[in-house]
Amino acid sequence: MNTPHPAVTARSIFALILCVLLIASCQSMDAGDTKKAVPRLPDVREFDDVLVPREMEVNRDASFVYRGTSLPTGLLRLAGPVEATSLMRYFEVNLPKDGWKQVSRFRAPQSLMVFQKAERMCIIAIEDSTFRTFMDIWVVPLNDSVDTGIRK
Repeated sequence: MNTPHPAVTARSIFALILCVLLIASCQSMDAGDTKKAVPRLPDVREFDDVLVPREMEVNRDASFVYRGTSLPTGLLRLAGPVEATSLMRYFEVNLPKDGWKQVSRFRAPQSLMVFQKAERMCIIAIEDSTFRTFMDIWVVPLNDSVDTGIRK
């Protein structure tokens, strides 16, 4: 009686395992094509007419938006992985779509942009850092004052 050589048996088992793994990996690659695309999140609108890129995260503890009888006013503090130049371009393109007119712009390591509407001003301060960019957005009434009565 002829007994199989141990090296031949080990090669056969290794080849069989390799084929099974290859088939399993091909099936998992096909399943990846059927995944749905992740929906794009909307931009932030804490103030009804000031659009903020979704990549910027609002610091809720340092922000305050007052919604009294008139349009919302207050301060938004944000940070995110967006370059300052890109943020400035974003606001120059998007704020005029909501009726804002750019009044002034100062580009430096700490940049400032000022926009105006008939009844309000929007002041945007942007500070570029190594890994994150920090931004304050003030929306205040023009020729008027708001006292929320809240003191810290």
